[in-house]
Amino acid sequence: MSDAVTEALSAARAAHAAAVEALLRAEDAARASGVEVRLPVIDELTVKRVNVVEDDGTLRIVIGNSTHGRQIPVRGRLVAHPGRTPSAGLLFVNDEGTECGGLEYRGGRGADGTQQSGYLTVDDYEQNESLRLGMVQAGRSSQKFLEFVDRPGWSIADVVDGAEPGPGESHTRLRLAREEDGSVGLVLRDGEGRDRLRLVVPAEGEPVVEVLDGEGVARSLL
Repeated sequence: MSDAVTEALSAARAAHAAAVEALLRAEDAARASGVEVRLPVIDELTVKRVNVVEDDGTLRIVIGNSTHGRQIPVRGRLVAHPGRTPSAGLLFVNDEGTECGGLEYRGGRGADGTQQSGYLTVDDYEQNESLRLGMVQAGRSSQKFLEFVDRPGWSIADVVDGAEPGPGESHTRLRLAREEDGSVGLVLRDGEGRDRLRLVVPAEGEPVVEVLDGEGVARSLL
């Protein structure tokens, strides 16, 4: 972001904060003089997008239809998202104006049958989703899952600004799920993303417990 854009953004936030402060002072003065100040009550509101901001104008929450995800908040500005699936939901934004999690839902009937999905996600600082709770359904097949993911230390915000991604990879460390084949299970992985413990109950009902070494070989089964 150029210095001119940064200065303009700071000036706009300062003006917004001053206007909010002036309005609050005017309401306080009216109350002090005996004038009753009532906020309007709206029975119904129809919108495509709602932005919740701080007193200085910093974006904190976006509530929107399926087009809201076309942009991602990054350090106080909106940039094009590289490929989020269109879905209605909420985006949560941290104190510095960068996306830090959200809720998203979509579904319907199409040429390939019925589809439905929903997610709750929490991001690492200036990184991608490190906690995911979700459901994906395609016809009669479905998955429900909880995942913990280790993310690298480099910043997605820096990559947006033109930097190269730093070293390190993402690894799912835990997955608790109902899988497409009807089984339910818990998989625990090491820091390299290798399965080390599997607890599985297939749809048929016979439980399996596997302890694996670093090469993926089961060393013990119960």
